[in-house]
Amino acid sequence: MLVTEALRLHDRYQREVIERFSICPWAKPARLEGRIRAHVVTDAACPLDLVGPVVAQWGADREVDVGFVIAPLFEGDAAAFSHWAQSIERLSEETFFSAPFFPRAPRSAGTVQLLRQTPDPTVQLVRRTTLESVRVQDPPHYADIFALSLQDLEGDHAPCSVAATVLARNERTLECEGRAKLQSILDDIRQDRDKTYARLHKT
Repeated sequence: MLVTEALRLHDRYQREVIERFSICPWAKPARLEGRIRAHVVTDAACPLDLVGPVVAQWGADREVDVGFVIAPLFEGDAAAFSHWAQSIERLSEETFFSAPFFPRAPRSAGTVQLLRQTPDPTVQLVRRTTLESVRVQDPPHYADIFALSLQDLEGDHAPCSVAATVLARNERTLECEGRAKLQSILDDIRQDRDKTYARLHKT
């Protein structure tokens, strides 16, 4: 049941936030074309030896452009999860870029951190060759977020191309839709998550 519910909650985030607000332009096409995979880690220790075979399988399958490793029982903080995400990227032997997505963000959070509030700690893996092909066709956009850290994207010296095409675009979305509106959707998904897992814990 935990796997089923974690996948359901992740799907809500993808559809109601990422796709609805066009945060990632190629997220919906990738989903509709079956080029996305997801795996839920149900061991609270989140051992890498359980994740490695899954990532290797995704890497060998050229139909997979994006993979999500969801860890609903992860017990560390955002920094620890970011380190875990980097470890998974290394497991892929440079096949994928990784990006950590973590529940909740402080009120002072920048655009990137705000938009990365998944219901569960989640590592997004994007095939490097996919990003390269996207960049050839188009100026740098959201795809470049996966090659840079939060500090790179939101610091005083963020790369101009990324700042102009990624942050500005998503900040315009927040300005148009309202940060409160987006946060209310994220909060609703989070409440769904808390109620669902509380119910599972009782059974």
